[in-house]
Amino acid sequence: MGKLINKILGKSSSADLSAAIEKAKAELEAAEAAVTAAEEQYDANLLTADKKSLRGFLDAKTEAGIDVDQARARVHRLERDHEAALEAEATDQRQRKYDEAKAASEAAEKRLRREYPKAALQIRDLLAEVAAASIAVQAANEDRPEGKPPLLGPEHSRSQHQLYREVLGEDAVWMWCEIDGARPVRDELQRHVRAHDKHRRGMMTDRSDTVENPLTYGVVQTEHGFLEVVRKPFRRSKILPDQSGYNIAPLGCEIMLPALDAGATPFWTPSYDQRDAAAQAVSELKPAPKRAERSPEFEYSLAPKETALAS
Repeated sequence: MGKLINKILGKSSSADLSAAIEKAKAELEAAEAAVTAAEEQYDANLLTADKKSLRGFLDAKTEAGIDVDQARARVHRLERDHEAALEAEATDQRQRKYDEAKAASEAAEKRLRREYPKAALQIRDLLAEVAAASIAVQAANEDRPEGKPPLLGPEHSRSQHQLYREVLGEDAVWMWCEIDGARPVRDELQRHVRAHDKHRRGMMTDRSDTVENPLTYGVVQTEHGFLEVVRKPFRRSKILPDQSGYNIAPLGCEIMLPALDAGATPFWTPSYDQRDAAAQAVSELKPAPKRAERSPEFEYSLAPKETALAS
């Protein structure tokens, strides 16, 4: 065990030391068991063995006790080294995180300085182009050629415009409906109707049933019991239903591109409308003002008398 300690001291990780501690504790338990066995052997021979033999048993018990003391000392030493290793590893980890954060911050700042102004100016130019096109479309629509449809603005496709009901086709079909009803029963019931003869006992008759145009009757099982139905002609229309839309404001009214430096003109602030956006697009971008140089000043605070006398 002593060789193992000399091998791991100074350069071992907390995991290595933890494993060494477990081994040292196992050796300590074995040494303590050996002490107990030596004591039992010594006590068992006190009345039967001679003094020479008893001295041998006593020496064995003493040796076992020394082994226990050494094993316990090794455990304590390893535990102290383990705590020190944990603290050293925590210190190393803090330093590594600090160094990584410092490197990441410097790299991000360098890229921010290099790329953000370019990207912001590109977006500013794009918003200016969109604003100019929108103003041109508005002017053209106010005085468009005869018969020409209104022009759509450059941001028209960004919104989801309202869609209105559209009939795709019509046909005539016979469907089962309730007696005197004006709407067919549910589709899942249509194919389960059992037709029967007209004028059954107790059967209801639809008001539209005539001798000239007799109707067919039937019955279908529903979750609420049997339902008397009649077969009638319907005009069926295949439609696309109304669909509400969702309009969004122009990008120039929502985008915010702050300046890179404090005090500089922002690359873009949300505009009121496209004309305001066009005016902002041609406005001058002013850099951050240069900070004035600081001049040293005196500050005073009361100090103990001894301090004043010493000076």
